[in-house]
Amino acid sequence: MDNKNKSDKMDKPDKPDKVNKLKKMDGISKMKLMDFCNEKIMRKSIFIAFIVLLMTVFVQDESKWKSLNHMVLKILIPGMPHLPHPVHNPVVEQFTSCTTDLFRDISLAKIPAPGEITRHVDSYNTLAIMLRMSPAHKNTGASASRHLENYSELLYKAGDALREMFVESKTVHNTFEIEVKSMIDKFSRTPSIFMNSDFFKIRILKLEKAIMEFRTMVDDAMKLIIEVQQKTKVVSESLFEAQVEVGDYNIDNTGKRNFDLTAEAINDIKNMRGHLDETAAGLKEVHGKLKDYEINMNKVKANLGVTIYEITNESLQHLKAAVDLWRESQTKFFNKQKKRAIGG
Repeated sequence: MDNKNKSDKMDKPDKPDKVNKLKKMDGISKMKLMDFCNEKIMRKSIFIAFIVLLMTVFVQDESKWKSLNHMVLKILIPGMPHLPHPVHNPVVEQFTSCTTDLFRDISLAKIPAPGEITRHVDSYNTLAIMLRMSPAHKNTGASASRHLENYSELLYKAGDALREMFVESKTVHNTFEIEVKSMIDKFSRTPSIFMNSDFFKIRILKLEKAIMEFRTMVDDAMKLIIEVQQKTKVVSESLFEAQVEVGDYNIDNTGKRNFDLTAEAINDIKNMRGHLDETAAGLKEVHGKLKDYEINMNKVKANLGVTIYEITNESLQHLKAAVDLWRESQTKFFNKQKKRAIGG
């Protein structure tokens, strides 16, 4: 009988009041848990908003802002799947872009072959000797000869400086190719490596040294070209005076030959003046591009070590393509010294 009563009690459902009470307690617990979760999320959101506000106010550089923002989210939300560093690498892109522009601009500069500057040197020296020795130029021969020899010597030096500049341009390109290929090799062997600012700075310092040496040769050639330009008027006037004097002389075959050679020299010098002007303008343009490149490289160096960027396969391909473009531009510039750029 007692067992039966116990069984009846166990099978008997709970009273409605008790059930409602349990449901109410369970609902309260869930509400408290939800409130706790909501409060936790709200606090975290407020904290994130506060950090972002501080970053917005104090961090001006966009790349720094992105890196800090990424770091904050990674710390605050550990389980969040974070994006890898962007494929876009501003340091590599800035370096390759400004270098590609430099080689291209230099290749487009209007600079004649050195041989075109010096091709009248021998004839000028021959004429100078004739003027000094000829009895038809007793009053003007010595002065005209001296000015012509000086002009001829400057032309030779200017042409020689241009040759050295062209040779140095090849050295510059070879240096760039070697250093950039060393970058590519290093990062190809260790694809997960991040940009080592010291490694890049050493490479860039070598490139800057090569550029500075090239710019020195450009400046030397430009100074000599300008000096030749300044002598053009004086030598032309002295030759004209010699021509006038021989016109008053009893013309014989020797006098006529001197007259013709002097007239030819005056005409050549007149034509050369235009080519010298063009060469000086081309060298000034190259000088300006080299100065601009120096400024751009300083910006690249300033960005090194500031933000960490991953060297991706895209970055490596970007560098490889740039090296090919540089070689093409340098070949175009180097071949200028083999071409007959001016007439006369």
